[in-house]
Amino acid sequence: MRVSASILFAAAFLGSVAYVSAADVQVRAVRDKREVSIAYPERVATKLIAIAESSSVNSTAYAVSDETWARILGSDSFVHAVFSTPRKMRLWDRDFQGRKERMVGEVLFPLPMNSDPPHIYLKTEKETISLTKYDPYALRELALEDDLRLRASPRYDLLLNLPSKR
Repeated sequence: MRVSASILFAAAFLGSVAYVSAADVQVRAVRDKREVSIAYPERVATKLIAIAESSSVNSTAYAVSDETWARILGSDSFVHAVFSTPRKMRLWDRDFQGRKERMVGEVLFPLPMNSDPPHIYLKTEKETISLTKYDPYALRELALEDDLRLRASPRYDLLLNLPSKR
């Protein structure tokens, strides 16, 4: 009886851990003005973080205005991740002096169908940051997410033909 009680406790604990990690991030995706259900929000959020951290240029000075965030959220296609607890990310600073750790609460990534997304946007407690010049392999990983249906677009399908990284 003690063994089965221990097993039940362990199963309940592991189930609650899985629930907490899934609830740590909410991901909203819109494609062609339609909401898209995301089966694995944590995985999509991890891929968005990889895109942001692979970026080599801070474009905040010329890519962020007061209406940027609202404009993208009103666009035809994007992915938006909101973290219940801000995530620590290593991002290029505005002065191009190197990467600095920042606590990011939201990530917003436009998904244009006729070009590469020019910037990825992040919200910290104090500001909106824009980054660009990200690793195409990081974008490819996001394009492989079936729920986003990006492979149906010739623009994103090209990413699948990138040579393997060594």
